[in-house]
Amino acid sequence: MRLRSICPEPCRRAAAALLLLVITGCGQAPTQAAVEYRPEEAGTVDHALCLLGFTGVELSEVSTGHQLVDLSLNGREATFVVDTGANVSVLHAPFADDFGLSDDRAARGGQARLVRIDSLQLGGVAIRQNRIVLADLSQVVSALGRMSDRPVSGIIGQDVLGEHRAVIDVPRSILYLIEADEDPTPVPAERCRRGEEPVETGDAGQAGNRSESR
Repeated sequence: MRLRSICPEPCRRAAAALLLLVITGCGQAPTQAAVEYRPEEAGTVDHALCLLGFTGVELSEVSTGHQLVDLSLNGREATFVVDTGANVSVLHAPFADDFGLSDDRAARGGQARLVRIDSLQLGGVAIRQNRIVLADLSQVVSALGRMSDRPVSGIIGQDVLGEHRAVIDVPRSILYLIEADEDPTPVPAERCRRGEEPVETGDAGQAGNRSESR
């Protein structure tokens, strides 16, 4: 499935804007370490959001202010940058083979292409998405990779953030997501204790089936 009508230009604009922010922030001083996620501690933002069904995913901030997230794509660990200005999530096309997404057409001529994925997980949250865009992000991944001292493979955009009702605590570098396909809803307090398994909801088991139709 080609994204000629909706993706290549937005992808290029998002990548260009992200690169500009990276370049302008190169001289900034390193930021402080992220604050620990404490959903079990009453009176904290972590606890309040946990009681509404959100799970916190710890991010890491680079000197430009960009937030990086560790994730698993098709069972392989990777680091992506969280980009609220990108309408779709993108994997740098030359890395497609590493994730079992070989598609030579996506790497030729900078043409973006939508491909199917088997799984995507951010922290402890399984993402209800079965596709990702392959596109050339050479300048972005190179610049952020140098500043973070680790490979950066792609972008997490609004398709994931919007679908999972994302809330970002920028000063504390924490991304909050709702795993189930539902609006924020009070959950049992036991869910917010360390080591407790998330409580299954009536719709959670059907979320994967609904994502296939998107």
